[in-house]
Amino acid sequence: MARAKKAEAPTLDRDEWEYLTYAPGHKCSACSRTVKPLDPVRRGAVDRTSGAPAVVYRHNECPTTQTVAA
Repeated sequence: MARAKKAEAPTLDRDEWEYLTYAPGHKCSACSRTVKPLDPVRRGAVDRTSGAPAVVYRHNECPTTQTVAA
């Protein structure tokens, strides 16, 4: 009988965004604009020296961040 391989626990990187959500009323950490009710944003956390990590939101497609096609 073949043994099953043990699956490793996923490693989480603090710099990765957690998930896509909606957060009306919060500020985008990149462009500092207020998030509108139907704007999709990415949720993440930033380490702070004075306590628990702070939750930050960034537009999924931030108006100030433009990608240049290669």
